[in-house]
Amino acid sequence: MGLGDITRAGVLAAVAECQGLGRETFRRRYGFGRALTYVLVVDGDSYDSKAIAGVAHLYSVGTLLSADDFSGGARTVAHRLRALGFAVEDGSIAADRPQQAEPQILLQPRGGARLRGAQNFAKSVHQGIRISDIQDVLGDQATTLNALYPDGIARLWGATPTAQANNEKVRALRDRRVGDDVYFYTANHFFARARILHLFTSSPVARRVWGADSDNATWEHIMALGDVEEFPTPVLAAPVLRRMNVRAPLWSLTLRSPESYRSVLPLLPAKSRPVVPSPLTRPSATADQLTAEGLLERLGSLRTHRQPGSRTPSRHQPLALLWAISRISADRPRLTPWALFRTEVSPLLAEFGLPGSKVTPEYPFWHLRGSDLWEVHGMERDAGTAPGTGALDTHQPVAGLTRTSAELLRDPLIRLQAVIKLCSTYFDGVDQRELLNRVGLAGYATADGLVDEDEDADGQEGAAATERASGPAARRTRTSSQLVRDAAIATRVKELHGHACQICETRLQYKRRPYSEAAHIRGLGTPHDGPDELPNLLCLCPNHHVLFDGLEIYVDVDGVVRHTHGDESVGRLRQRNGHPIDEAHLDYHRTLCELSRIMRS
Repeated sequence: MGLGDITRAGVLAAVAECQGLGRETFRRRYGFGRALTYVLVVDGDSYDSKAIAGVAHLYSVGTLLSADDFSGGARTVAHRLRALGFAVEDGSIAADRPQQAEPQILLQPRGGARLRGAQNFAKSVHQGIRISDIQDVLGDQATTLNALYPDGIARLWGATPTAQANNEKVRALRDRRVGDDVYFYTANHFFARARILHLFTSSPVARRVWGADSDNATWEHIMALGDVEEFPTPVLAAPVLRRMNVRAPLWSLTLRSPESYRSVLPLLPAKSRPVVPSPLTRPSATADQLTAEGLLERLGSLRTHRQPGSRTPSRHQPLALLWAISRISADRPRLTPWALFRTEVSPLLAEFGLPGSKVTPEYPFWHLRGSDLWEVHGMERDAGTAPGTGALDTHQPVAGLTRTSAELLRDPLIRLQAVIKLCSTYFDGVDQRELLNRVGLAGYATADGLVDEDEDADGQEGAAATERASGPAARRTRTSSQLVRDAAIATRVKELHGHACQICETRLQYKRRPYSEAAHIRGLGTPHDGPDELPNLLCLCPNHHVLFDGLEIYVDVDGVVRHTHGDESVGRLRQRNGHPIDEAHLDYHRTLCELSRIMRS
């Protein structure tokens, strides 16, 4: 794949996103510098040619081209854009634009249990902070953060001030800059990295996000980070530190030069493709005012086609929307080219569409615009009531959820409510469990979600059961990526409750030791994406853990544990001082049980 795969519709979609983000934020999100030789000109406005081409490739064929992928240089990019009918100007900004600075490397200790390092990283970097939750303390930083994070989720990390005059930490705080790469360190390993998008100092923001340490200091020197890459296998730090002349173990925030950074790159994981955020377009006034309630209302009142003599609405648009929601859940781009939409949605229409209905993916691709939740780039709006597949194949337009609806659907609870709305409104009589599995939302079947996607994926256990042999059981090698849980938090919740189940108060003994299980209320796996923190945990016996994860029981708003199917009371959830439970997580689990009731009915 290369520049030849870029379509005109893909370029227009990339331009629309750049309009919504602004050129600087657009470049930062996708890792490009300023255009020094050629700029794309659309409707009198200038755009960075390489950045537009790289993102246009994403919308044309589904993969992003990075700045390093343009082997032919800016001239080749310009040639391709001109071949697609766009105007490209030469040398319009080269004279007054400095070269982008090469990144330094910032070594950042995460901090141990005393400083709540793991919890803070999970909260503000892995999960992110809702800008709306800190809006009142942001002051003049609000505009910048809202521009950097159009999805409303900021990735923040902070450092406490120091009274020293010129130590490593002072120099790092003073000399770090936007564009530097941050490597997070704990237990003699580097486990994640990110790029600095913005730097600011704010004690009120830090106290709201992280609180204060035992000396009543807070992490007020704040970095706003780009997409965070957590390494599947942590990297041993000693060889890296030794080459940069940094003492091990790493105790202090430490900054090293671009030259030093280059020297250790062979010891670090190769940079993966950027995790592509859902692209943005300039919203209409109506779309920009969309709320969660408005989103759900529109999902429940789609202008669907009805067959002659039937009151049953067509399932084409709802199926396309479920497919689009699954892309948001999987962090895939919200806009997709027609060819990909047709390939992935057509089998869903054939399997789950109304009996006797035709497989016409062009219908939802085009007509979902009437919901105000969907947009199409690359074809004029007056192209007819519905362009045929021939016209779509020729123009290869790009379509998907609008910016605002995609942003709302990134919230796990709103996304779950949207799935419930679509399933309960349009898919009566359908095997909804199989539908969600086929569309890419299988994680809603349990409270813990999809934790390890390749577990039992090859069906080897079933095959082995038919072949009896003497001797030890056969073994096979498996490579998997698993969520990292904080064992200290799980131990804490068990100790707080004396290993007694919060539902039945059973205390088990196993191998002469107390035994209980820590259950996440909102699961860590996809698509729930819950946090690994104490307010998201319950101490349960194995029986009630299975029932809770299997969505057979839930906790109602009054703290009563009930059966999902029938609502009979099981008892009251027992609570203890020192163990706060986040009601929002219980609400999410209740809503998940509502979906389970719908799927069983």
